[in-house]
Amino acid sequence: MESQQLIEEISIKLSENVIDIESFNKWKKETFTMINKIVELKKCSISFHSSETSSSLDPADWPLARCTAHEMLDSSLDFLEEIRTRPVWNPIPNEIRSIIENETIPEEGQTLSNVCREVLTNVMPYNKGNPHPRYWGWVSGEGTLGGVLSDMISSTLNINTCSGTHSGLSIEKTVIKWMCQLFGFPSTTSGGLLTSGTSMATIISIAAARQQKLSHIRQNGFINGHQLVGYASIETHECLVKAFELLGLGSQSLRLISVDQNCSIDIQSLKQSIQNDRNNGLIPFCLVGNAGNSIDLNFLLIDANDIRM
Repeated sequence: MESQQLIEEISIKLSENVIDIESFNKWKKETFTMINKIVELKKCSISFHSSETSSSLDPADWPLARCTAHEMLDSSLDFLEEIRTRPVWNPIPNEIRSIIENETIPEEGQTLSNVCREVLTNVMPYNKGNPHPRYWGWVSGEGTLGGVLSDMISSTLNINTCSGTHSGLSIEKTVIKWMCQLFGFPSTTSGGLLTSGTSMATIISIAAARQQKLSHIRQNGFINGHQLVGYASIETHECLVKAFELLGLGSQSLRLISVDQNCSIDIQSLKQSIQNDRNNGLIPFCLVGNAGNSIDLNFLLIDANDIRM
């Protein structure tokens, strides 16, 4: 009768006094722990599998699914709230790595609660570390409560902004308008779109510049032998090199220009490079600017005629 005992303990817990935020948080955590234990006992007594004849993707039991969802939300909030008490990075033990990497293809599905439990046990404690406020590697952002909630809402709506008339499109248009205002772009001729990250944004931007210079590139490709060249400072990010490679321009078509003592591109060297390329029959088509210098330059070995990763 473990569940009955837990219910009695919760009744006692509900009558406890809390005097400050610290005691309240402790009370809340202990109460939720008891509730989750009762939920787990209830889960063991019923089947979570939906009927074989049902084609619905909905949970077989919404109340229990809600309990699992709330448990994961609380775990995520606890993770963020208590993150300063943990090290930035916790190395994954060999036995946990083995469990994850040697998992065989399941012949049957697992319950949502079991999957979440495995994530809490084997995944969350050994994350990369970028949500931590003292994680300073590369450009990964920290995890925030707003990010957790926005990802939840985004996944719930499961929308895209490629077409249609809906709220998501209006939000994207507004954010883009704000960005244009922040950077002082003209309101009547500026536009854009939101992407999954800087690398994808770079690919799209270079593709747009290529299309502007060679209007039939999408139909004809490089069949006429046009050789486009682009320019950036040596402080640029390596994703620009990858964009040139993926778009068929080739890394040799990117000119990396020296910088001055302020890490600003050397204008005279840039002008000379452009003039040399034009004299050799090449077509300059874009100049990529930097806001700050690259933090990944240690991945690039650069000389005058070659770019090696």
